[in-house]
Amino acid sequence: MVPLSSGRYAALRLKPGEDPVAALRALQRQTGAQAMALVTCVGSLTRAVIRHANRNEPSEYLGHYEITSLAGTIDPAGEHLHLGIADGEGRAFGGHLLPGSAVYTTAEIVVLILEDLAFARAPCPYSGYDELVVNNLAAKPP
Repeated sequence: MVPLSSGRYAALRLKPGEDPVAALRALQRQTGAQAMALVTCVGSLTRAVIRHANRNEPSEYLGHYEITSLAGTIDPAGEHLHLGIADGEGRAFGGHLLPGSAVYTTAEIVVLILEDLAFARAPCPYSGYDELVVNNLAAKPP
């Protein structure tokens, strides 16, 4: 059965120079949340640190980029965030958002704190990566 959860929302407005990953990590520590999910994000970046699909090393992009999407999950051990951005010509690209990015004018972020769940990561035999494990804190043991 799919675990369900009640939740609370948190809203952040990041200012120029702030790192979205650092801000989300700080929110997780502040709230003590065991499971968080990004609801929405709009804003812009002057530096984007992204790991692209099937690559091990990050790429750094300097310029002015609109955030077109930010999605993912956050737990006490880390985060899995995907960023989509577009440059001034409308060319869009994205990948895994890593620490070190910097807000240009603003980043307006809404996060859902899932109060009845705890996220973790464990090795997955299918993907070869550590993948999401959802634990239901409200479940009664057998």
